[in-house]
Amino acid sequence: MSKKNVILLHVFIWLFGAFLNLRDYNELANPEKLSIYIASTLFLAIPFYTFYFFVVPRFLEKRKYYKFILVALVVLALLTFIGYSLLLLIVATFKHDFSNFYEIYGFKMHLSGMSVVTAAAMFGSFFKIFLNWINTTNQKEQLEKEKAISELALLKSKVNPHFLFNTLNNIDALIYHDQDKASQALLKLSEIMRYMSYETVSEYVSLSKEINYISNIVSLYSLRVSNPNSIKIDIPDNYPDLNIAPLLFIPFIENAFKYAIFKGDKLGIEINFTIEEKRVFFSTSNYYDPSEKKQILGYCGIGLANVKQRLEHIYKDKYWLNITDKNGFYKVELRIVTNGN
Repeated sequence: MSKKNVILLHVFIWLFGAFLNLRDYNELANPEKLSIYIASTLFLAIPFYTFYFFVVPRFLEKRKYYKFILVALVVLALLTFIGYSLLLLIVATFKHDFSNFYEIYGFKMHLSGMSVVTAAAMFGSFFKIFLNWINTTNQKEQLEKEKAISELALLKSKVNPHFLFNTLNNIDALIYHDQDKASQALLKLSEIMRYMSYETVSEYVSLSKEINYISNIVSLYSLRVSNPNSIKIDIPDNYPDLNIAPLLFIPFIENAFKYAIFKGDKLGIEINFTIEEKRVFFSTSNYYDPSEKKQILGYCGIGLANVKQRLEHIYKDKYWLNITDKNGFYKVELRIVTNGN
């Protein structure tokens, strides 16, 4: 809780306490009773803040319970005596008579006054404990948030080198076969790395930039495919300008390109985006050779595990992920409710 809110809460408490201590508005017209009212109200702040600043932090919070009880009893008895002495002094001042100053003061009177002082002290104690609980809760939430941010940063750092490793391998293969295509690939890689360096540092990016980034990646991978018709990417011409977490779709696309079959009648890779209001629908599918054992490792590797963790961190109950793997056909379906974020 901020200091400003704590101060406002203190002010509210004492305004409320002053209201409760005022038993009869007619007393405000009597100077003696007005003085007693003001003194008694202000004096209640002493046990309140004595326990708030000293007794509770020094003994109760440190679990020194026996010392807390002993100190509390001594402080309450002493403050009760001081409080009554102050009130008796005000009465004697207005009556101009200081003889027999403590004549009316007795054990029953002391216990009666001590109950009021104890109430103020207990309220100060509970208020201190309550604020400590709020601060502790806020600190835990902040630590959890910082932990989540650190984990997301670590997951992102795992995604980027993974993509770079695959892309450099692609370019290396192209250099020996077609230098023009290799040059085009380097230009695409430059655009992609610029996006990854400057855009993805934020928790969210523009959906249009993310889709453009994916289009560049598809174009880069397509340079290695002899039949461009074996790759189909469907993106709507117009869609809402939403924000989305970066690099969520790329692990699925990378795996699709890595294991897809580009020979024969079957389509190599199909990628689809559908955007409806604040919902983003993404799917990618491809055929692969079931006889390749490394296929299993590819789809259950670091990239997929990371994107699942990121989805849980960022979107929690606002996403749906379904993966179909059957008879050499692999399909990923992902739906994200962005809520405009």
